Amino acid sequence: MATSLRSRLAVVFIMAGALALTPVPSSASSSPTIQVLVPNTVQSGVSTLLMAEVTQNASLGSPSGTVTFGTGYGTTLGTAPLVATTPGTARAVLSWTPPPEFTVPLIARYTPTGASSVAATSAYQRPLITSAPVPVAIRLTPTPNAGPIQIDAVLGNGFGVGSVSFFVDGRGWTGSVPTVNGVASVTWNATPGVQAILVQYSSTASNPAGFAVQTGTSTQVVNVLP
Repeated sequence: MATSLRSRLAVVFIMAGALALTPVPSSASSSPTIQVLVPNTVQSGVSTLLMAEVTQNASLGSPSGTVTFGTGYGTTLGTAPLVATTPGTARAVLSWTPPPEFTVPLIARYTPTGASSVAATSAYQRPLITSAPVPVAIRLTPTPNAGPIQIDAVLGNGFGVGSVSFFVDGRGWTGSVPTVNGVASVTWNATPGVQAILVQYSSTASNPAGFAVQTGTSTQVVNVLP
C-alpha cells in the first residue's frame, strides 16, 4: 500500500514538473490597443482625416491588418490598411466628411492578419462639429501616458501654409513650427495630470494659396496617465 502511494506521488511530482517546464504564453503581452486620432474640431461637409493607432509589444513587431472605422450609431465609415510607423506601432488613415451635427461618436476596430495578435476595439472619440471654417485644430492620442507624445496642429480646408506655436499650461516651445502638408507637429514629454494644450496658427503673407494673413487658435484639455 505504502509503495503504491509513493508511486502515485512520484507520478504526480513528475507530471507537475513536466507542466512547470511548459510555460503558457500570456495573452496580455500580445494584446494590442487601438485609439482613434481625430482633430478636436472639424467642419461639417469638409473632408478630414481619421487616424487609428494600433500598439502592441514591440517584440512582436508592428501590428498588421486592417482597421474599420464607424460611428456609435452603427454606421460603417470605411476600412483602411495598417501601415507600420515604429516597432510595435502602426496607423490606418481614412478620409471622412463630417455630417451637419454637433458631434458624432467615432470608433475603430482592428482586425489582425497575423496569428501573434488579437482583435481590438477603441474607445469612442467625439470631435466637435461646426459649420464654420476651422483654421486649426489639435490632434493627439486621446488617453496619453506620461512620456513622449506627438501633438499635431491640423489646418482646416482652405487655410494657407504658415507656422504654429504650441503651449502646455502656458509654457511654450522656443519659436514656431512650420506647417507641412497642412500639419505642424511637436513632441511633448508629458507628465501625469490634467493639462491644457494651446496652439496658435498664423499663415505667411506669401502662402501659395494667395490668401491674406490668416490666424486661429485651438485648445484641448488632456488627462495624462502615469
